[in-house]
Amino acid sequence: MEALTESGIRPPDTAAEQPLLRVKGLTKHYQSASGGRIVACEDVTFDVYPGEVLGIVGESGSGKSTVLQCLFQDVMPTSGEAYLSSFLGGTRNLWEADRRERRHLRTHDMSMVYQNPRQGLNLMVTAGGNIAERLLAAEWRKVADIRAKASDYLSRTEVPLDRMDDFPAFFSGGMQQRVQIAKALANNPALVLLDELTTGLDVSVQAGVLDLVRDIQHRLGMTAIVVSHDLGVIRLLADRTLVMKDGHVVEAGLTDQILEDPQHPYTQLLVNCVTH
Repeated sequence: MEALTESGIRPPDTAAEQPLLRVKGLTKHYQSASGGRIVACEDVTFDVYPGEVLGIVGESGSGKSTVLQCLFQDVMPTSGEAYLSSFLGGTRNLWEADRRERRHLRTHDMSMVYQNPRQGLNLMVTAGGNIAERLLAAEWRKVADIRAKASDYLSRTEVPLDRMDDFPAFFSGGMQQRVQIAKALANNPALVLLDELTTGLDVSVQAGVLDLVRDIQHRLGMTAIVVSHDLGVIRLLADRTLVMKDGHVVEAGLTDQILEDPQHPYTQLLVNCVTH
């Protein structure tokens, strides 16, 4: 019989494969203005395996983006553990890392593609310069190598090279998102976090960005967590999926199984809203 992960989901290829990322009991609480407790996410546990895309789906306020923000350390969790095999050999809880280790984590081991590309880009630096910033932070030093890598990844993300020295402030939303994706992937991080990457884009632009991400994942074997409220995005990109409601994971499994035969009433509601 195949072994199960702690979250009860079979690994994508073999039960013997070790996860790239293990998250245990991730919890984030905020204090309300009245002094009460607001649960952003609570006791979230999952594994991510090398080369797979894990989807997290749920309505606005379900806690899915908070999970990514905690992993990328934009916010610190209230409690929980996370171990990334490429970070110190997977021996250190990410949330116990010191300031220097956190910087290394964000520049070498992990990258984030934000819903609003303006969060992930420096709009006053050229498209190529944005990629150079990440490579410099990852300790690249040769200008010729940096320029070549920037050109390579802008080409991969279908950004015209004659725009390489232009400022993203003057790009369309879709073009900004492509530059942000190129920047996130340029130094081959172990794990890429994708947060609502098509929200706010025109439908035709959304399709182009999704096709781009899917193509890159297939060609490079990218390991990623993709967060979306859109089941179409999750169906297209994710191998396995977590469904979140009110900060809790209510269902988890292979994406096709979740979308074709949802078991939890909330998941059934989400699927029915899309199909009817």
